[in-house]
Amino acid sequence: MRHEMALRRRLHTLHTLHDAVSAMRSLSAHHFRILRKALPAARDYRTEIDSVVAAIGIHQPLNGIAPGGLVVVASDLGLCGDYNARLAQHTVAEYEHRKLGLVYSVGRRVRPMIARAGIMPQYHYEAPASLDGLSRLLLHLAQDVLEDYVAARIGSLYLVSARFDGVGHFTPVCTRLLPIVSVHAGTPVRRSSYITPGHLAAVAVREFLYISLYEVLLDALASEHGMRLTATEAALQWIDTTSERTARQLTASRSETSTQEVLDIVAGANARRRP
Repeated sequence: MRHEMALRRRLHTLHTLHDAVSAMRSLSAHHFRILRKALPAARDYRTEIDSVVAAIGIHQPLNGIAPGGLVVVASDLGLCGDYNARLAQHTVAEYEHRKLGLVYSVGRRVRPMIARAGIMPQYHYEAPASLDGLSRLLLHLAQDVLEDYVAARIGSLYLVSARFDGVGHFTPVCTRLLPIVSVHAGTPVRRSSYITPGHLAAVAVREFLYISLYEVLLDALASEHGMRLTATEAALQWIDTTSERTARQLTASRSETSTQEVLDIVAGANARRRP
């Protein structure tokens, strides 16, 4: 009887876990579709801003005095496989290779991993779980980065994030965001009499940094949800297999209990017939 009760509790726990994991899979699939749909527009806008930067003629020199800053984009949520571990390994490698300084950490799960390598982030941000959370993150992240860059606390800025390679696949990459180097050869524009060149350059740099961060974060968040889709699918298969095995064990236990009860009844009846 005690064994049967334990099997019932386990089966109930597995059913509850199945509902929770299934809900997480559905939520990740929903966010994944929205993020992949938003990515082409972000890339087109970044291309246009890059053309504006090239037309203005912004050429930021590399400040070799101050060490570079590093933004690492990870996650707050789990059940996404080795997503955070691989990003942490890439972060440690880039940090040591480039001799970087200030670290801006997006997501709490990567912090203990890089801390074991002696990397202690100076800035901490909550990782967004959806498209709506990206704008709130960027308002704080871009402001902190620009203030440190203008104050020469960082001489350059690198970003470690995940590049989406398909559902369940990604590649950790390191992207340099500052100083800005346009990839387009634009035709110089005539100076406007309504705005100073310095103000125009400042606005262009801020917009370029913002949309570049936004595009990279979109790709990283899509990679995270893609990894979570794969992990939840594997978890659901394990839960279904374990539930079926537990259900068979419960059926066998009930059958054994019923057989034992019948044997006890027969044995009792035989004992009463004896003189």
